[in-house]
Amino acid sequence: MASHSKAPPRSGGKRGSNGAELLARQRELYALPLSDFTRARDALAKELASKGQSKDAQAIRKLKRPVVTAWVVNQLAHQHPDHIEELLSAARDLEKAQRRAMSGLAAEPLKEANRAFQRALDALMKDVNDSLAATGRPPSGELIRQVDETLRTASLGSEEERTMLTQGMLTRPLRSSGGFGDFSALELVGPLPERAPRRPAKPPPSQRPAKSVEPSTPAGGKVLHGPWTPRVREEKAPARPPPPPKRPASPPRPSKRQLRDEARAETRREREVELRQLRRDARQQAAEAQRAERLSRQEVVRTKAVLRTAEAKSRYARGALEAAEARARRAREALETAEEQARQARETLAAAVEAERAQAEEVSRVEQQAQATEKALTQAQRHLKQVESRLPR
Repeated sequence: MASHSKAPPRSGGKRGSNGAELLARQRELYALPLSDFTRARDALAKELASKGQSKDAQAIRKLKRPVVTAWVVNQLAHQHPDHIEELLSAARDLEKAQRRAMSGLAAEPLKEANRAFQRALDALMKDVNDSLAATGRPPSGELIRQVDETLRTASLGSEEERTMLTQGMLTRPLRSSGGFGDFSALELVGPLPERAPRRPAKPPPSQRPAKSVEPSTPAGGKVLHGPWTPRVREEKAPARPPPPPKRPASPPRPSKRQLRDEARAETRREREVELRQLRRDARQQAAEAQRAERLSRQEVVRTKAVLRTAEAKSRYARGALEAAEARARRAREALETAEEQARQARETLAAAVEAERAQAEEVSRVEQQAQATEKALTQAQRHLKQVESRLPR
């Protein structure tokens, strides 16, 4: 089952606000840049409260700021609704093909439906990379994985999740515990495989005719019954005893051939029953083998779908790695340029310091010359005064 992201609350205002208008205002909030969401939400709640729509204002205040993954998926719904609709349509076709394949109707359309679904998902993931590049966000591998999983779970999930994806109002990424696509809720359509009929009860054994009993009356008057009656040599007697009273005639005893035929017929019936059961078991095993083969083919299709998903994630990861390496290369080039500029600045500074030192020395030399000149001038003035003092007036 997929973990659900809570749908934004909706409520009617105190004076009966328009639900469609409120939903449109909510969608506008989720279409804003992530940093502007909280400020715009609070401003909208304050506006509704000032209009007397207290329930709507309270519902707006409860809206949660989406996490980065949910915000990226919401931007897809707002900026590329046609691509979202293509993904949902491909997901519905994939579910139908999955049901037909699981029912044994057709397996080849499932491959094409899976390829169409993957193409629609790849188009949206390209939109994700373009959107992240435009906003300056780095396309990390974990972010790409969560966006991919959210799109898969929402498109193959419940109608509520599909509606939230279409409206672009997710607050959390969706996660599925189904591994490679959650088809656990799909129902089989079409004819089911025939079940082997129940094994009929074993027919009761045939009733063999009772063995006839022929009385035998040996000397002594004792009557013995059955074929085991010993033969007794009759002794001649002077007078023959009176015959015993006649007993009712017993049914005729079946011959040995009849008994053998009945035994063979019974054995033949039992073998026919056993052969029928063996044939039923063989048909059932063949049906189970066909089901196992069909499930194996479906497992191969699902495994290939997982492999394609892994390859797509690998491509996204390679793209992110190449982008990171390009940024690192540009950073290294900028660092080398900065180091070169710093070296030139140091050389310029050293030259300036050297020029300043030379200028200072020149100034010092000029000052010394000026002092010497001033001193000579002072001496010349004194000498001039002395000369003038010596001249006659």
